[in-house]
Amino acid sequence: MSNLAKPKAELSPLDQIRQAEADVARQIASAREAAGQTVAQARIQAEDMLGDARQIGKREGEKRYREIVSNAEEEEQAIIAQACNRAEHLRRRASQRLAEGVRRALNAVIGLEDVGEDG
Repeated sequence: MSNLAKPKAELSPLDQIRQAEADVARQIASAREAAGQTVAQARIQAEDMLGDARQIGKREGEKRYREIVSNAEEEEQAIIAQACNRAEHLRRRASQRLAEGVRRALNAVIGLEDVGEDG
């Protein structure tokens, strides 16, 4: 074997540098691919989370809407009941006043009371 012939296992410094550059380039490409996959997975996860948040928001909004409507309906029923009670009270008073007015008018006609007296 001559001094000029090199064994295959031994590379020149330039070849070693080229091999190291190729290894680093492969590592960089692999890291870029992994980063791209991570970003893509993060986007998918973010879209899923956003969809979930929208659904939760929609459900919560509908729940709150139903609560507001329910409260308004309860308040409506209370107002209606109060108005009915007030109307019944006014009907009774009107009936009593009407009866009293009829009695006074009748007495005035038949001469039992003076028309100007409050009795």
